Amino acid sequence: MREILLSLFLIVFILGSFDLSKEVNAKEITNLQWKKSVATGKKLSKFRETVTSPALGEKAWKITLLPRDCGRDQDGDYSDCTNNGKDAVVGHGGGDRARSEYSAKPRYTGEKWISVSIYIPNDFKSVEPVSTSLFQIYEWGNTNQQRHPRMMLRVKRGNLEPRYFAVNGMDSQGLIYKHLKIDDMRDKWTTIIFHTKMSKDPSKGFIKMYVNDVLYNDYKGRTGYGGKFFNKFGIYHSWISRWKNEVHGEYPTQVVYYDNLFRTSSKEKLLKLIQN
Repeated sequence: MREILLSLFLIVFILGSFDLSKEVNAKEITNLQWKKSVATGKKLSKFRETVTSPALGEKAWKITLLPRDCGRDQDGDYSDCTNNGKDAVVGHGGGDRARSEYSAKPRYTGEKWISVSIYIPNDFKSVEPVSTSLFQIYEWGNTNQQRHPRMMLRVKRGNLEPRYFAVNGMDSQGLIYKHLKIDDMRDKWTTIIFHTKMSKDPSKGFIKMYVNDVLYNDYKGRTGYGGKFFNKFGIYHSWISRWKNEVHGEYPTQVVYYDNLFRTSSKEKLLKLIQN
């Protein structure tokens, strides 16, 4: 009898573990593992919801960022709310930020194909001059030089455009072939594909951005400092102090939907995963 009960317990445990893993992976939405980023202490702790509409397949993820809703790392002293005092530059010491964002595992190196589908509701309001990023390629390594975003997909002047940080603290817009306008993205899904090679060799590195198989943006040059890379998705605000209510009005809540969060080693593999 004891052996039977133990077997039943193991079956329930395995099935339960499988369901949990399925929720984390949500293979219909992504082939990566995602973890909350700098989320301890946020007012809205459950800022990701699984929804059936709008969705490209059966499900998608809804991300919500409340006004100035900042958090901190669960481990360590980094906080989006306050500068830790270790660096005079707010960009390195924390503070003046808010986010509802997830980071992916495993980390990677070299050449990859990456997709993200984004749905922007009709009532989405920009918070410019606050910087807003909806997707990132981030480098992580053993030195401070290696711990920086290398590409941020930003809301800028009414467009959603990549900004490249090949040299720490300096950004580049790359070569723009076509603008991806926020107003053209409202109330519908837009699938973006990045073909990337992350390299500290300026002659080898590149990041290309495609929409509907059309090249929108192209960057060639150094794309890293020898660390490993990972992706981030969600709404990330920096320099939130730039928003003055008396000038711009009440700071808005932002909502963005995500699907097709995939990363593969080839275009062919990626296209087999993407839902249209």
